[in-house]
Amino acid sequence: MTSRVNYYILQQGFRPLTVPASQRLTAARVTIYSRVYPSYATLSQKGEEHAELDRRLPPVRQRNKPVATGLERVPASVILRNLFIGLILSSPTLSNVGFKLLDKMAHSRSTLFNPDANPVLRAIVKPLFYDQFCAGRDQKEVLKTRDSIRRLGYAGVILCYGKEIQISRSNELHSTGRTCVDQALEVEQWKDGNLRTLDMVGEGNWIGLKLTGAGPGVANALMNNHSPPPEMVTAMDAICQKARSQKCRLWIDAEQQVFQTAIDCWTIDLMRKYNTNGTALVYNTIQAYLKSSRDKLKHQLSLAAREDWTLAIKLVRGAYIANEQRERIHDTKEHTDESYNTIVADVLSGKNLGFSELTEQKFPKIALFLAGHNPESVAKAWNLIQDLSVKRELKVLPDFGQLQGMADVLGCRLLQKCDDVRASSETLICSDDASWEKKAVVVPELFKCLTWGSTQECMQYLLRRLVENQGGADRMRDGMRAYRQELGRRWFGKLV
Repeated sequence: MTSRVNYYILQQGFRPLTVPASQRLTAARVTIYSRVYPSYATLSQKGEEHAELDRRLPPVRQRNKPVATGLERVPASVILRNLFIGLILSSPTLSNVGFKLLDKMAHSRSTLFNPDANPVLRAIVKPLFYDQFCAGRDQKEVLKTRDSIRRLGYAGVILCYGKEIQISRSNELHSTGRTCVDQALEVEQWKDGNLRTLDMVGEGNWIGLKLTGAGPGVANALMNNHSPPPEMVTAMDAICQKARSQKCRLWIDAEQQVFQTAIDCWTIDLMRKYNTNGTALVYNTIQAYLKSSRDKLKHQLSLAAREDWTLAIKLVRGAYIANEQRERIHDTKEHTDESYNTIVADVLSGKNLGFSELTEQKFPKIALFLAGHNPESVAKAWNLIQDLSVKRELKVLPDFGQLQGMADVLGCRLLQKCDDVRASSETLICSDDASWEKKAVVVPELFKCLTWGSTQECMQYLLRRLVENQGGADRMRDGMRAYRQELGRRWFGKLV
């Protein structure tokens, strides 16, 4: 239609138009009539001329253009590795063998099962699994991965130091990486690791902190709901201050429920200290698969409102279901989906959070990061953001993020949506009264979460990622189908 309109306008001595595809017919006709027939004020008065103009416009040949999926930006090597891992996880035999091996490596103290010390294990684990889900073992590897993520179109990265501690069902602490008996030295090593992490991300990015990574002494303080040791307070302050100085943000990761009560208390203290004057530096994590997630959000929101600081939340479904207290978790996946989706809707709209009696000015400042790999939840959040923005009722514009190596299809679709919205906002649209105005749009930022550390330090993280991928069987099948189609398009020029 645009070529026909421009052809006619050039014949009439006017400049060609550029309008969005969705508005081409209406906007072009209104523009032509307002210029060719200036005596007419509205489109309804141009009925006869409208038909005459259509008869005078030359015919145009329709062309089918391929729809961009976003996967066009992903290297073929990454797509092939996704397909290989999907093949392993979809096979009960192969996945069982792989999980047993990874579980052994994650919890064994034997050199034989340490991929950093065993070159045979490292040759298997690193290219197939570590490189898929982790950023690198040192600064050179991390910077290379970070830059490749930015080239895909992501706004930035969240980099996490992989060392952590988990507690087994027999109440034994299992740490990734090496530990020492000196608590102060252990905390110092954790602090240095996270300060190095900040050096790698650069301005405008994020880091993620796992508090149990500071060693058994800190893990025991968390488990017993004690205040942080003095050296831990010093370490956390040093990390927060450096993050603030280089304009980064940080989140405190959720961990097992035996640690989580104290993690929430320590994180709230950090938010009181650093999330002031409308800024959000420190984010707490809420896990929607827990039955207490909504009550926890409302409690923290009321604290922020009463004490005048910004509540910053990273919302996830949860990643510790394999070793959590089952009675604390929603009974079904559907209940977890409902929990996640309703929390998102209520935070974006500011409803059902205990502030209905307050004026809008008193609603507390809140920042939100939506971490998730569920396509339906992400689509609902995206659509609600756009709807509330149009109505000027959006309380917060959230960021989106996915873990490296997971839901790449979803991430690429989101990137494509962001590109499409930005492109449409650069054009002019025609309103009902034939005046021209900028299209009001909001574009969330999209980040990729990366974990770095030695292969051994990242083993428990790798094991959780593989369990989570296996649990999302439908999502994995859809992803493999999309990868095959993209490879078919590249290699054969058609979908397969």
